[in-house]
Amino acid sequence: MPLADDQRGGRLLAGLASLTTALVLAVLCAALGYADGTGLFAPENWLDAGFVPGNATSPAWATVVFLPLLIGGSALAVHRLVRAAAPGARARWVFGGVWSSLVLVAFLAKLAYSVLLLAIAGPDGLHIFPTAGALLAECGLTGAKYAAFGPLVAGLAASAYRIGVWRLRRAAAGEGAGRRKAGEGVPAGEDGKSGATGETGGDPGVEKTAGGGTNGERTEPGAGASRAGLDPVAGFAWLPAGAAVALQSGTGVFAWAAGPIPGGLLTTALVTGIVSVLAGIGLWRRVVSPGLTRARTGATLWSLATTLTAAGVLGFAPLWILDGLLNGFGGALFPVASGLVRIAEGVAAGVCAGVVCVPWVAELAWRRRTEPSAERSLAWVVRWSPPVAVAAVFALTAGTLTPDPAVAAVGTQTQTAGRDRSGLLPLTVLREDGQSPVIGDSEGRQVLLRGVNVNQLIDYGQPDPAKPTVWPLKDSDYALMERYGFDVQRLALSWSALEPKRGVFDEAYLARIRTAVDQAAAHGIHTVLDMHQDTFSKYVSAAPGTRCRANASPEFGNDGAPKWATRTDGAKACGFLGRDLSPNVQQAFTNLYNDTDGIGTAFARTWGRLAKIFADDPAVAGYDLLNEPGPGNAPGVTSSILLGRLYQQAITSIRAAESKVAGGFHHLVFFEPSILWSVLGFDTTPPAGFADDPLLVFSPHLYSESITMDQGLGVTLTSIEQGYATAERTARAYGAPLWSGEWGWFGEPEDFRSRFDRFLERQNSDVLGSAIWVWKKACGDPQNDPEATTSGGGVVLYTCPGGKPLASPAFETTALSQAYPRSAPGRLSSLRSSLTERDLRLAGSGTGTLDVWVPGTGRPEAKGGGLKGIRLTEQPGGWRLTAHTSGRYTLHVA
Repeated sequence: MPLADDQRGGRLLAGLASLTTALVLAVLCAALGYADGTGLFAPENWLDAGFVPGNATSPAWATVVFLPLLIGGSALAVHRLVRAAAPGARARWVFGGVWSSLVLVAFLAKLAYSVLLLAIAGPDGLHIFPTAGALLAECGLTGAKYAAFGPLVAGLAASAYRIGVWRLRRAAAGEGAGRRKAGEGVPAGEDGKSGATGETGGDPGVEKTAGGGTNGERTEPGAGASRAGLDPVAGFAWLPAGAAVALQSGTGVFAWAAGPIPGGLLTTALVTGIVSVLAGIGLWRRVVSPGLTRARTGATLWSLATTLTAAGVLGFAPLWILDGLLNGFGGALFPVASGLVRIAEGVAAGVCAGVVCVPWVAELAWRRRTEPSAERSLAWVVRWSPPVAVAAVFALTAGTLTPDPAVAAVGTQTQTAGRDRSGLLPLTVLREDGQSPVIGDSEGRQVLLRGVNVNQLIDYGQPDPAKPTVWPLKDSDYALMERYGFDVQRLALSWSALEPKRGVFDEAYLARIRTAVDQAAAHGIHTVLDMHQDTFSKYVSAAPGTRCRANASPEFGNDGAPKWATRTDGAKACGFLGRDLSPNVQQAFTNLYNDTDGIGTAFARTWGRLAKIFADDPAVAGYDLLNEPGPGNAPGVTSSILLGRLYQQAITSIRAAESKVAGGFHHLVFFEPSILWSVLGFDTTPPAGFADDPLLVFSPHLYSESITMDQGLGVTLTSIEQGYATAERTARAYGAPLWSGEWGWFGEPEDFRSRFDRFLERQNSDVLGSAIWVWKKACGDPQNDPEATTSGGGVVLYTCPGGKPLASPAFETTALSQAYPRSAPGRLSSLRSSLTERDLRLAGSGTGTLDVWVPGTGRPEAKGGGLKGIRLTEQPGGWRLTAHTSGRYTLHVA
């Protein structure tokens, strides 16, 4: 076949593959956008959001930015690759080229889209390195998603290519038969036994030699790159540096995915880097380059970039296995999630290496063509590139191995300034070399904080006017909490009640908060002030007659922001698989995170107002900045980077307010990941370093095997034990203590008893504290089933709608009131407490007064070592044991 026919055949095959890629991607994105209203796997919730952005924070920006770049960029890349493919390229080569190109294009499309979102949000308050790291990790996660979807797209594209080859072969065979009839000669390669007609399935009319070349020319490994004047093999030495950057950025937002590995970041970077280098060189020499005999420089450089990306992913596979062997794979379906994160980090590693390697290789090729005398210096560069890359690894990891001085050294002057109140001391963060930070008091004692959530000050939307949404909050509530032995309440507040009009605070509501704090303190109970929300606001309810698509239902607004701060911009009020994943709710969160119309600034100012009131009060343990924040319109950017910025705004306002009050001191600041952590058991988090405040406490809600989304599907993605592990890993990455602000089970007690016990047993073994949801629920609570005959889900139960008291399950009452140390000198090393009887065993090391809660009416028996002056004092519901310790100590109470 003449050359012109060969070119037409190549164009046909490239067109078929690229068009198939574009069509499959378009259908896939549309299907996912419809089926997945969360935006976690779909490019966004774009079918509900519309196709044209109506405002600066619209999710439809993904429709006009991300999707065209994803679909168009992938189609263009595939077209260029197939055109550049060697004659005789197999369909599986096309499959690999499409798959790797899709992953890289998805990364780049997400990067462009994310940069646009950050430009809209503005740079104020964004720390450059944490933001860049989080952005890299999020774009890597997008690449990982399309690595999962890629085989479908690549398989269909390769099939289209294969069909095109078959059609060309048939056409060539028919033309050859016609020529034979006419008595014409048949040139070599057109007899149906070679080129397109051979077994390789390549382009027709081109003779393919045994070596893979054409026209009798044997193709050696790497010959394709050599034709373009490129020799990129040495460039793969940059992969260890890319791995180091990817690991560090992943640690900031994906710390939950993996446990510690001996040697830390240095070891993991070297392992992944070395494997990536070997994988990259092997892929390039044996697979990619031999198929690029017709490639020009642009196609070759793109192939190099995709090979680096694929090599990065392959390099992280052993790390996933190593982590599983050392720390356990997590059980249930968690290995799938952790594996996805490793792919994301591998994609990011390959892209980071490519940022340096691709321009470097291109520059060397240009110098080789234009400066023949540069061969000697070229050899010098190639020879020294591996040690340069290794040096880059050490440089990048050195800073991450050294604790941030602002976090490592925490002064106690601000805490000791507070007064003792009903035995409650100001709380701080205790740090010790080689150990995770813990919550402690101003006397240097570890404090666990075990208690309950109180929702009786929440300003709920009211679904049934005949049913009150909350019970009145009284001193008797705190008296009963004291009988349980609780030492903390997480007091849920509503911004809508605090600041019903912009800039105008409700003094009566502030007085109710003050009363609740005072009453709790009188019973020996600390208070965590929680800015609560569910569905962002009670002002997001769907209008009557709203119709929603499948798997969605009309939204009912629960609680949270005031009406003036609820900007939904006309987004649909249809909740997807629950109340919190509604387009109008996520639009409201996006506007909060973007500080649209100053809403975020107003939120921070509200926290400053509260902090000023309680600046000198040791009964207030700290401030929980925002309950279960929504993911926003662009999960990852909104729920990680911009959420972290909002938190920093609030912290700045709080610290400024505390500093202005005589006798004021800095309180703990509790911060949460997005609500997706509550429904999945993990999620991306604000990047490590989003704030440099030393009194941060990581406070996720541990609902694994309870109300997580997987339970509704009949599977377990994250077990109770893995839920603890993910939370502890993330807290360690932040250099912060861990405290779970919510947990609990709902429904028939006997159905969840074993899981309830497992949760508390793990809490004891890990020496942690938490607050169960919730103290008592009213029948009109919008989270209740309107047909339910009991209030359900509370420690204190009632009939509905009558409101008559019900006995709480005996196992639950006994387990919640178990013996535990309220404060322990120094650091606790072990803790065991029976959930069914009075049996406490603990050990620790430090000097001071040990304070232990012991339930029951009979006088306890206590013994131990390293204790002096053991004293038992009876109080409602049990006993308080105190003793003086000096050095190592143990205690057994029965």
